[in-house]
Amino acid sequence: MISATYICPVRGLAGLEPPEPDVLEKAARIARSLGIEQLRIPVLEESLTGSVRHKVAFLDGLVQALDHVLDAGCGVSLIAPAQRILGLDFTPPFLAAGSIDSRAARIFVEGRLRNLGSYQWWSDPSLVQRRIRLFRELVSAVAGHPAIRGWIVMDRVLEWPRPEPQVADLVLNAYCAEIKDRDETCPIFLSIGVSEFLAPGILSIIAGQADGLCLRGLEGDFNRFYKPLNPANEIFVSAYLCALAKFFFGSQAEVEIGWSMTADMGDMEEAIRAAMHLVDQGASGINWLSLIDPENRLKSTPPWGLVPGLERIGILDQGLEPKQNFEPWLKAIQRYEQKPTRTDFIDISRKDYVSDPDMHFSRLWGHFQESFR
Repeated sequence: MISATYICPVRGLAGLEPPEPDVLEKAARIARSLGIEQLRIPVLEESLTGSVRHKVAFLDGLVQALDHVLDAGCGVSLIAPAQRILGLDFTPPFLAAGSIDSRAARIFVEGRLRNLGSYQWWSDPSLVQRRIRLFRELVSAVAGHPAIRGWIVMDRVLEWPRPEPQVADLVLNAYCAEIKDRDETCPIFLSIGVSEFLAPGILSIIAGQADGLCLRGLEGDFNRFYKPLNPANEIFVSAYLCALAKFFFGSQAEVEIGWSMTADMGDMEEAIRAAMHLVDQGASGINWLSLIDPENRLKSTPPWGLVPGLERIGILDQGLEPKQNFEPWLKAIQRYEQKPTRTDFIDISRKDYVSDPDMHFSRLWGHFQESFR
């Protein structure tokens, strides 16, 4: 299943607004014609924390956006609450903590970029319940909409800050219950970063609650072992991550790609061959980092303005035209028939892997390269 994340090119994210519906519908129609089956729409938690009037307006607008995607014949998975979009953490003010610190990572909160840490909300029962309550309000407003084909929950929250396993299990169970109480058949994916392979303890406990994993994070976490110099390399390492997720967590996985495309598509034939490896390793889906490029006035705004080239990684340009090389790449994946998955590069047990994740993650990556190239 091929999907793409939709960040509204007209309204962006900073204004905490739902996507502009008419542009969304046009983009969804074009995406569907290219063989993209679903759009991923991020829902920022801060959009649900304002006044009652603002919250109602946002949820009404989100339902309207879903209506337009449905009219376009496309499906939607909601990333909710979305935390890290194009490498930037978006957070409501009650999750930010501490004074301004130039050494802290930049986050987007209350309408601007700030260098703040994260409050240890996992150990605060009142905030745990508040987040569950906000999620319940979102699910109550949109669950059962015919455009919704899935949910992607707990977006990168295991990284920032790190929770205790029992609390993470409680929160994920609460999120899943809210969805399943209203739609028993809707799949739920857990959003994780590459760092979970280096500290797998929590995920190994909670992964079974979700229907699968959404692998994200090639913007930085994997650079200790690999740097996505071109699309073929990025897609190939994504195949490795999908294989490792199946081995270690017993979960099907879809993977987000697109970070290496800040320059260009590189060698198309190499990218297609790498995609074949990704399919063979049992990836349940491929999600493109961004469907459409933003309007000129938004290019310097968060999240696009933070990394050179992010404003041009979309499959569609500002005029909603598909970019050169994307269509043949997508068609090649759709035509490809999966070969049996190989796991012969894995030569250890899960128990042995946990004894030294850093070493084994790097070592198995070397084995994977030798076996499949």
